Amino acid sequence: MIGQLAWSGFSFAYGMLNLALMASVAGLRDGAFGKRGRMSEEERSELRKAQKMYWDLSTEPLPGFRHEFLRARNGVQLHYVTNAGKGKGKQVVLFVHGFPDSYALWRTLLQSPTLQDNILIAVDLPGYGGSDSLQKYDADSMLETMAGFFLAMREMYLEEGGELLAVTHDWGGIVGARLAAEAPQLAERWVIAGAVLPKQVHSNILTTLASARQMLHTWLRWPFNPRLAKTAYATLKPVLLQVGRSFYVFILNLPWPIATFFTRMGNFWFMKVLHWVQAGVFDKAGKPTRRMEPQEAADWMAMSSGPGIEQFDKGKSPEHSYSESVRARIPDYGLSQKIRIYRENLVLSPWEKSLETIVELSAIADAESQSRRLSSGAGLFEEGPPGALKVPATIVYGKLDPAFSPSLVLSGLSDYLVKGSRVLMLEKGGHWLPFEKTGARVLEAAVLEGLGVKGSEDAAKIEGVTAVVQK
Repeated sequence: MIGQLAWSGFSFAYGMLNLALMASVAGLRDGAFGKRGRMSEEERSELRKAQKMYWDLSTEPLPGFRHEFLRARNGVQLHYVTNAGKGKGKQVVLFVHGFPDSYALWRTLLQSPTLQDNILIAVDLPGYGGSDSLQKYDADSMLETMAGFFLAMREMYLEEGGELLAVTHDWGGIVGARLAAEAPQLAERWVIAGAVLPKQVHSNILTTLASARQMLHTWLRWPFNPRLAKTAYATLKPVLLQVGRSFYVFILNLPWPIATFFTRMGNFWFMKVLHWVQAGVFDKAGKPTRRMEPQEAADWMAMSSGPGIEQFDKGKSPEHSYSESVRARIPDYGLSQKIRIYRENLVLSPWEKSLETIVELSAIADAESQSRRLSSGAGLFEEGPPGALKVPATIVYGKLDPAFSPSLVLSGLSDYLVKGSRVLMLEKGGHWLPFEKTGARVLEAAVLEGLGVKGSEDAAKIEGVTAVVQK
């Protein structure tokens, strides 16, 4: 109890400190609270154009793609885009984005000529893009909804005996990691970019804290031995680094009025900073090198925020229209819903599968699919530690990703992977790999490899890429 209270007190104080620092940066460096922070009429006009391009249900969001909706068993309507024709395919690639994005995160890969022979699907997570919001964003709600979507896509678009490859990023990757561990029948292979394996990182943190605590306890008995204190600090350093890198998470977990104030302050400065990072505006020192032109800024905002008011009531039918749940998110670009994914313990809370999901997963596990999984090394007696993936995966990280402490992410990772998996590190890669030239190339190569395309490029042999784990 005392430890929990101490952690809550630290989290609040640390979050408030970082909120004050961010407000200072927004005001002093970027002028977010003055005229520079306000949206001009030109920017509003460009935003309306961009929203029409990505979210108008009567037009193609990307060449060869169309908007579609799926009503899940729990009543949640999910929006997705696809290039699928009337028939089914032997190979389906399903893309899942993260925070604060939408299906448009994948626009480069979705338009890749090398992938057009496959059925491509990119979904908006619940509470994002054109998909409905959820009552809760815990594991039960989010994983049940997404598992239902995967199952429906297999039924609608995948031929019998075919294979589904899932490609995920950021929070989509965290959702994917949990699904690959707890519902491995959903996809035959996963590509996870810019995301951690929740149980593996949690285990590393607990182990690190326990080791550091023991060393500090020993040092208190012999306080004149500074080596013990230095060793304890060195052991604890990866956790301290992660706390520093996760400063924004502490802000987003402040009491609700404070957290939503942060997302709205300075005319949504927080969202704009994320767009600057995505567009590569910052230099190595973390300072913006240029100001986005109105058209560019509008494009990023439209991709991440979802449809505008002009995209409503223009669907083919009530079943092919954005819902009131999506309309309600327009005033704050959906941020009050999006940040809930950080606040409601999706990472570690248990998932109690519904009976319908259990039955459908069991139906997929026929003799052929079981043979594939057994040959991958995910056998009955090779379950691995809690949270270990049960199907082959390619995990991709950028070495310059500001979100993760490398040692926490990589330590013991091999134990959580099955045969046929590997972990790739991009020396100059950041967090939003799907938007980066080399990152998109690596992800495309990983997808082609997962699809078994002969003669495709080996992602590990691309310049600046290292396979840090190979199983």
